[in-house]
Amino acid sequence: MPVGSLTEVPLSGDTDMPVNALVANVHGTYYATTSKCTHYGLSLTKGILTDEGRLYCPFHGACYKVMTGDIEDAPALEPLKTFEVKVEDGKVYIFVDYEALNQSNWKPCKHSSSQSRSGPHTVFVGCGAVTLHAVQEMRRCGYEGRITVLTAEPYPTIDRPRLSKAYAPELKHALVRDESFWRETLDVDLRLSNYVYAIDTNMKRLSIRGGNTVIYDNLVLATGSVPRRLPIEGANAKGVYVLRSLDDAQSITKALKKRPSPELVIIGTGFIGLEMGIALAKHAKVTLLGQTHVPLEGPLGRSVGGGLQTAIMNERPLRFLNAVDVVRIETDMNNHVRGVVVQPRARGSPELFLNADLVLMSTGAKPATEFLRNSPSFPDLRADGSVEVDSALRVIGLQNVYAGGDIAAYPSDTGVVRIEHWNVACNHGRDIGRTLATGKLHPYRHVPVFWSGLTSPLRYAGTGVGYNQMHVDGEPDEAEFIAYYAKDDRVIGVATMWKDPMMVQAVALMRAGKMPKLSVIAAGLDIMTLTTRPTRKL
Repeated sequence: MPVGSLTEVPLSGDTDMPVNALVANVHGTYYATTSKCTHYGLSLTKGILTDEGRLYCPFHGACYKVMTGDIEDAPALEPLKTFEVKVEDGKVYIFVDYEALNQSNWKPCKHSSSQSRSGPHTVFVGCGAVTLHAVQEMRRCGYEGRITVLTAEPYPTIDRPRLSKAYAPELKHALVRDESFWRETLDVDLRLSNYVYAIDTNMKRLSIRGGNTVIYDNLVLATGSVPRRLPIEGANAKGVYVLRSLDDAQSITKALKKRPSPELVIIGTGFIGLEMGIALAKHAKVTLLGQTHVPLEGPLGRSVGGGLQTAIMNERPLRFLNAVDVVRIETDMNNHVRGVVVQPRARGSPELFLNADLVLMSTGAKPATEFLRNSPSFPDLRADGSVEVDSALRVIGLQNVYAGGDIAAYPSDTGVVRIEHWNVACNHGRDIGRTLATGKLHPYRHVPVFWSGLTSPLRYAGTGVGYNQMHVDGEPDEAEFIAYYAKDDRVIGVATMWKDPMMVQAVALMRAGKMPKLSVIAAGLDIMTLTTRPTRKL
């Protein structure tokens, strides 16, 4: 095993599930962990091992420290388990405690009464990815105070990225952690279907619909976003759907199953619209409407977006209408959608009528911060409705109040950004949770990662906001490529398809400040040949 390599080792023994070990050689020292990522249980054997001993999952960007198994980056849910390693006579031995291997990483921490806990009372508004990862990190780091979670939804954290990949899952399959885990293992006062409508930051008091109030010492705002509906005639007609919650997804599935071969029009050719079109093409006749010349033209560029449209159409019977504006949604006598009227942007083109039994508006989202407008003591929101935070995710102008996920506008190398990615929300939560548990600020320094199911998995690292140069290696129309996005020769985003593990290699290089300039990459440099080892000064 050369330095920097990984080797998977099958383990025998009485375990509930087959478990393998993954041995890593970091500068001549051997470490062994379990071999599957704790996010979706996928293999880490083709991941990227950095010189610092960070191990990246090649699929969704989760990262672990092989020395300890600890999580370095989301969306990992639990640390990896580690094994004792010894080297004798040139052989590497792994010592496995099979009883410990069968045990959960989490030990219940519930007290006889959560009200009896000493220390500060931390209240979360929202129960998505930010809250889950924050609370887990708080308890892992030994936080002894009370934790209350208020969510308007009737269930705790669901795996929201799954909602656009297929028919809606059942609740039990959508939950990331069930209620028992929240209440018993994390010792959280979990209050479902509790809508917060105002905050008094002077009195440190939350007002809940129904008349109740909650007092906090620390407050974390993590309410996510709400889907936008186009301000057009028929936007709220029967049969017009948006997608955000599990209820939304289940309503769409139920409606599709009522008809043998429904005509579905999806307004929007961003990632969610494309994912839904691909997932539902086997159940409906799907037409996708987009304002741009090709899908994903903004984030990925015209050449990549056009190539992906070709690749998608080669695998799915989808119809695309690009460069059109939606004029109105027409309804029948029962106010149920019967069609969509669009106006092509080509000069002189007449309006077109498209038959539709169902319409899905995938036209973006906005921060779910309307309740903060009812809170006079809360700082002014940004123009897009987001909350501005500092590098440690503290709300600007307030003490002991944090915000993360879709609602947070935070400083980055490319300016203040707001990113609606699951991975970003998870990492926001981890950093907030560590700050609250330790009392030490943890400036947010993670490289954003997201993934999308576009017949083949598309993976993306970085922000890419404001790129003015790009270089593509491969064939987007064959769904196999790597695309680099740069601003003034500095690479700020990387998109890949069927190029694993190049995306996480890009993450490792970006984090270490070792990503080459675009001009060097375009000249033929393979980033897989690079390491994150610090440059030695002569």
